[in-house]
Amino acid sequence: MKPFPSSRLYGNTVRLKIRMISCLLIPAALWLLAAMMALPLPVSAAAAVHVADASISGDSVVVSTQGLTETDDGIYHLFAQLPYENGRRGLEVASAPASETAVFTFPLNQGTADSNLYKRFAVFVKKGGKWTVASDARYITNPEALAQHTFARHDLGKKGILPAAELLSTSGLAELGIRQITYNVPIGNVFAGTGITYEYNGKTYTFSRAIVGQYDHLVPLMNGQNIQVTLVFLNNLTDDTSLLHPLSRDYRGADYYAFNTAERSGVERLAAVASFFATRYSGGQYGTVDNWVVGNEANARLEWHYMTASAGIDRQVQEYEKSVRICYNAVKSVNANARVYISLDREWAGTDFPGRHYPGRTFLQKFNDYAVSEGNYGWDLAVHPYNVQIYDPKVWAYSPKAVHSQNSAFITMRNIEIVTDLMCTKAYLNPAGEVRSVFISEVGYSSLQGESLQAASMVYGYLQCEANQYIDGYIYFRQLDDPTEVQLSLASGLVNLNGSHKLSYSWYQNVDSPKVQAEAAAVMGVSDIHTLLTSR
Repeated sequence: MKPFPSSRLYGNTVRLKIRMISCLLIPAALWLLAAMMALPLPVSAAAAVHVADASISGDSVVVSTQGLTETDDGIYHLFAQLPYENGRRGLEVASAPASETAVFTFPLNQGTADSNLYKRFAVFVKKGGKWTVASDARYITNPEALAQHTFARHDLGKKGILPAAELLSTSGLAELGIRQITYNVPIGNVFAGTGITYEYNGKTYTFSRAIVGQYDHLVPLMNGQNIQVTLVFLNNLTDDTSLLHPLSRDYRGADYYAFNTAERSGVERLAAVASFFATRYSGGQYGTVDNWVVGNEANARLEWHYMTASAGIDRQVQEYEKSVRICYNAVKSVNANARVYISLDREWAGTDFPGRHYPGRTFLQKFNDYAVSEGNYGWDLAVHPYNVQIYDPKVWAYSPKAVHSQNSAFITMRNIEIVTDLMCTKAYLNPAGEVRSVFISEVGYSSLQGESLQAASMVYGYLQCEANQYIDGYIYFRQLDDPTEVQLSLASGLVNLNGSHKLSYSWYQNVDSPKVQAEAAAVMGVSDIHTLLTSR
């Protein structure tokens, strides 16, 4: 078996978060393409007919509507549309007499080329001899009804880390008491190789055995140590640019790209790879992955989820939400207990990079609005609350850009409660009326200004996470220093490049001990570190 890809290659590289990137010249033709492909905003609640529910029931889909409108033939025609279809596009799947309340039942067709799992449903009527869209649209919202796996989750603690591939064979994670890890899945590389075939919805897909084999080793290895696994789907650049969204193909300098939700092949392949991974890692011989993150820092448009600036924030959010829903339906239709997270960076009400990044709070609000408009579902939220100045290890220090207010420009572990406060509001609750899981899927501090400052910040961040009942994990970035990051004056690992342990290693190992917490408080200049925490 080939060794794991290095964490430097597949871990999110902090150095790239701070690099200066030159402005891009967008060809006029691309602006035209963006305008031609732009989707309409969600149909207004004032639409004559409202699709109230779309649910799986056995082998069927049941769709119910409310509202009455005139038709030539007295019939409501229910059309199924793929995520990239809108307006008058789609295929009729059922019909019912026009009435104030109508119910449509039709086959799910799961496992076939006509599967309706990833489609949304809208009512069309004939008026004046022409087809007219008479309703809003709604996706299936209970894909878990298909799940064959309901294995217990590995929810054994919040302490997590991005592991170093080079150290997986050691006892380091066990010594640290790690209970969670994250690891990236570059889907471009998965599709680029051969050796594994997967039949899905009437098509055969080929995946790289060399790449998949690495996760076949990782997941059961972690499960065997009672460590929860989170995998992150990333759309990396390969020779096969068809995996990239059409509005993402003009630029080759990004680290990751928007998923292709604008073409049939893109939708089908994203659904297939998500289904394959969920199936392979749901309790069988290869272990269980409990959490899946879709993309990386989707509001960081230029570097981490590239789409041309001409698309604008609305299009960026719409396409990202589609990719999340596709992955959600694929994963939850296999493992009902899995969670599917969206990913945002530390920028909240503002950004230091206008035109390159979108404010996370605005992005989140729009994402939630789009999701609710076409059928609310159980997505969760992963964030990366690095310090405002990424080189500065003192997380507890005041910054006017990271304050305890929803108007704060940034979120850090100092004011992380503003994220959970927002998620506790009614508008952001999941369909069951519960607060969505919040996951610190990446955060770290450099040791180059002093190992004690790094260690104290790490302890503080962990305790903030422990004090907040709505946060379900704290992934410290990273276990081992990255050589390129060190050259750029960043050294966030617990282990030096020569293999020696930093102070942060022993402090993370014993982070729950009063002695370590008292030592961290002394570094921070307070008598009790708990007085600085903002519990929720």
